[in-house]
Amino acid sequence: MENTNINHPKVYGKKGKLSTLQLTIMALLLAFRILLGYIPSLRLGEIASVGIGFLGTALSSAIIGPWWGIILSMLTDIITALIDGYTFFFGYTLSAGVGGLIYGLFLWRKEHNWKNIFLSVLLITIFVNLGLGSLWVRMMSGQAWKAFMPLRIAKNAFTLPTNTLILLFVFKIPMIQKLIKKYQF
Repeated sequence: MENTNINHPKVYGKKGKLSTLQLTIMALLLAFRILLGYIPSLRLGEIASVGIGFLGTALSSAIIGPWWGIILSMLTDIITALIDGYTFFFGYTLSAGVGGLIYGLFLWRKEHNWKNIFLSVLLITIFVNLGLGSLWVRMMSGQAWKAFMPLRIAKNAFTLPTNTLILLFVFKIPMIQKLIKKYQF
């Protein structure tokens, strides 16, 4: 007799508990996101960089949903800081969690069309990158807002359309669509 749970995992198991398959999926997504962090990003001074880490956040949150997306995003930030020896700052961990939440709200069990993708990237650009991220830079560096905001605004004006187009392309890949449908919580 074939086990149908392999192809269609339970939503969250009994009383909110994760199944073994779901825990394994989350562990693999965590490893994938950590590996994505080792792909070099384009540094724009000390206050801005352009990378592809958003792909891991968007894909994992589309599979595991907004609430688990928060947890996985925060774990990724903490583990990456420990592995790389960076100074840990909880503000960036909070920002990572908010990013996982936003992608999950717009991409989990929803159509991956330009509207949902653009709105998720727009909210992350405004609230996470320009809002929280700039606050953390200000708190950690002590620089005046006018010293770093023009570069951050220019960087985010560039990444808003490019991240949207990249995600549109990635979510249209048939293999990605198949994986999301098969393993989505």
